[in-house]
Amino acid sequence: MSTPKTVSMLSRDFSHTSPIISPLLSKTADAVIFPKSEEEVKTIVEACIEEHVPLVPRGGGVNNVGGIIPLKGGVIVDLSKMKYFKEYEDEVEVEPGVSFCKDGKLRFNARVYPSTYCEGATVVGFFSGGSGGIGEFRYGRNWDYATEVTMVNPLGKTVKLRGGDVKIAAHAEGTTGIITKLRVQKREEVKDVPVVIEFESLREAMGFIQRLYDEYSHVVYHVTLRSPEMSQLTANITGYYTNKWNVLVVCENECPFKGIKGDEVWKKRFLFFGGTITTAMGITKRKYYYVVKDIPLEETEEKLTKIIESKKGFITDVEFDVGRKSHPFILTDSEREYYELLNILGGTNFNLNSIYINSRLPKDHLHKILLYKRMYDKEDLFNPGKVKF
Repeated sequence: MSTPKTVSMLSRDFSHTSPIISPLLSKTADAVIFPKSEEEVKTIVEACIEEHVPLVPRGGGVNNVGGIIPLKGGVIVDLSKMKYFKEYEDEVEVEPGVSFCKDGKLRFNARVYPSTYCEGATVVGFFSGGSGGIGEFRYGRNWDYATEVTMVNPLGKTVKLRGGDVKIAAHAEGTTGIITKLRVQKREEVKDVPVVIEFESLREAMGFIQRLYDEYSHVVYHVTLRSPEMSQLTANITGYYTNKWNVLVVCENECPFKGIKGDEVWKKRFLFFGGTITTAMGITKRKYYYVVKDIPLEETEEKLTKIIESKKGFITDVEFDVGRKSHPFILTDSEREYYELLNILGGTNFNLNSIYINSRLPKDHLHKILLYKRMYDKEDLFNPGKVKF
């Protein structure tokens, strides 16, 4: 039996980082169930359907903002006890309780993984509620390398999704079904060679990143642009101090660029992506509103320059993906300034401050989820309230 304390704890995720979503943290499930197999998941789903009880699947709970909050109570289906793991030459097959980390290192050679990879993030949880991550400059979003999804759908049936249909479950936060097994492609065995290159201005840094796409994408695995403010804020953690814009380039096997050896910054990659938010909050003891947006590469410098000139917040880091898009993380401690920043950027197409997955996905991807949800979950029992029709 799950205790009230356990129920309360497992009804939470990273929502505390969002001043906009955090008021919903008072909502908790009525119970938590810990299945150990796919058959037990099916039994739980069948019972919840029969009794019209909402259910919310949970992985590690460390990589979502709002995804786990049980808006209508019901049952948290904690999948942490399902730990089947099998590694093949080119792929791995995992159950939802398998984390990215083992003994302080990646469990397998993951193509893309979250910066929280050693803080309890699970492979299936990342797929269900994540998108990009470490390595997205080479490999893109995490659904791009998923080859097969097995899930129990809202009819209580076990189904397998392949090809473009994996998007029905990717970033769906369990609204279309509970994933019981996932197959993903591995990255080739290569040596990571991290180099930090400093620049006097944002313009110079962005010019260099443009060259990475145009001339060196075949040797580059990951790229993070770090602002002077964030580099100074985390100097005690990374051992690296600079008052300049700096680009961490992680090459494969060898790097054709001259710069500062970046091993220590690369080891601290829990600071990247959403890690910048929690790190800044921890160091400054302040609550931040944050803006994340997908921006076409050619528009990035102009939009970031406007943010800097506005003095409404500060840029922490900027990540880059294979689709020639940037993902800046911008912090401000004022709700008014948060909306002013949104206006400068032209809104956000990846809104981590929204409870709806509609606010975080491209239209073609969202369409697959909406279609499946309408067809098989008319009562909205699977993670209810997260999809807006």
